[in-house]
Amino acid sequence: MLFEITLMSFDATDFTGADPFLGPFCFSIFIIIVVFVCLSMFISILNDGFHHVEETLIEDQQILSYMLKKFLNWTHLRRPNVEETYEIQDSQMRSQYVDPIENFPDKIDQLLEAIDRVY
Repeated sequence: MLFEITLMSFDATDFTGADPFLGPFCFSIFIIIVVFVCLSMFISILNDGFHHVEETLIEDQQILSYMLKKFLNWTHLRRPNVEETYEIQDSQMRSQYVDPIENFPDKIDQLLEAIDRVY
């Protein structure tokens, strides 16, 4: 019954027949509340969607500019400037160095093997 009222497909004479003042008053309050809740939900869904699109738009622009820069560097249509050259060299140098924490299990294994050889 309430769903039919929300869709406005009902017989209103039942409300006026039950009570001439209270029936239409409660019906009006119900419709106002339901419309307000549904409208609030609709607006919040739209708002959330707009925020999501704004966030992904910024990420998409960054991805596109990164891909374009890499493509131009790969085809040698654009030479990297000094800062980009330093960044490339820095990333290559960092990839050659190994983090001591990553080597720790290997060093422990070497230590245990050396102790086993002594005893």
